[in-house]
Amino acid sequence: MSPKINEYELALELIGDDERGYDFITEKDILALKSLSSDQGVFSLYMDIRPERLQREPLMLRYKNLVSQKRVYIADRNELLLFDAVASDIGKLLENSYSRSRGRGLVIFAAPQKFSPKGDRSVKYDRFLVYHLPEAPTDFLAWGKLPSLTQLLIQLDEHEPVGVVLADRRRARFFIYYMGEAAEYNIVEVDDTPAKTRALGWGAHNHEQWQEEHYRQHFRNVATLTDVIARKAGWKWLALAGPDEIPAELADYLPKVLQGKLLGSLAMSLNVTYNDVRDRVAPLVREAEEREEAERLEAFVGELARDQGRAVAGLADTTLAAQQARIATLFFPPDFVQNGWLCRSCGGLIADLTDTPPETCIYCGGPLDEVPDVVSLIATQTLRLGGHVEVVRNKENQVILEKHGNIGALLRF
Repeated sequence: MSPKINEYELALELIGDDERGYDFITEKDILALKSLSSDQGVFSLYMDIRPERLQREPLMLRYKNLVSQKRVYIADRNELLLFDAVASDIGKLLENSYSRSRGRGLVIFAAPQKFSPKGDRSVKYDRFLVYHLPEAPTDFLAWGKLPSLTQLLIQLDEHEPVGVVLADRRRARFFIYYMGEAAEYNIVEVDDTPAKTRALGWGAHNHEQWQEEHYRQHFRNVATLTDVIARKAGWKWLALAGPDEIPAELADYLPKVLQGKLLGSLAMSLNVTYNDVRDRVAPLVREAEEREEAERLEAFVGELARDQGRAVAGLADTTLAAQQARIATLFFPPDFVQNGWLCRSCGGLIADLTDTPPETCIYCGGPLDEVPDVVSLIATQTLRLGGHVEVVRNKENQVILEKHGNIGALLRF
């Protein structure tokens, strides 16, 4: 009989992720960051902190160069004093806390709450957030009323959660492969039926049947638990692992929805480590992601070629489609950043496409705030409305997208 499991009461605690030196960033985290804002300014910093990069190009030297480049564009004296104070605080943090890196990338968001340019120039922060990333981002600094989220969206796009079920005929372990690493759920399925004394002669056949039925019941239980965890944790794909023919046997008991998410099967012992799971599953995930990117881009180009096809290309049309909540899948390369404006009244997005900035919102006539990266706002809105963000990383696919203005979208309608 299959176990009765309440999906909503099931607690999924991970074992191993705290040791990894990075944070599991989720879509929920990204959408929460969208609410981060400050009229005084939000400091968004991305840094590559891989040991080999730190040795070749010291962190503080690269950081100071980013700060110097950004200072040139701040005309207001009081704003510049605030920027310098925040930059100084973050510089001290980098110098004192990150001599030994955690993860491969670092991102910091700092939103000032109170600052007096005539006082001691100390900054009180409304929010000060630090994330350690599994992959190295491009060094980048933004200063505006909203955070720059594009590179976090890149991490999210590249690392959607994949479930890994490792089983034999008596036990099962459940893992997540996410953001380039693996961690284990604190759940183990064990068939604790006591071993039956092996019968001889005419009873041997009945004994084997009894034993095989317990194996099948164990697999049914594992399949049920896998289905519940997959829905709870939002697994995009699934990999099965175990000794000999076990993965294939277990696959037969999975619901059809999960069978459609299978990436493949791996021969593995049940006594493997997190790193073993990561190293074996990573190639399967990488192949699937590359295949999916190519298929989606092919669909995008095909829709563009059709009369009244459900696709748009170029920054102007893509921004308009985002404003109309029509985007199903958004495409852009990882280094595509574009200034723009955000309307305070209606939340309308306007990309910087002309030499003369707009005086008011083209949609409602409301006041505008300049934003350093309108692409990240389009991407965040796409996620919030249930769409998908496809950061195009394959070089050949980037060439295809460049022909269409480096950004585009498949549309809902």
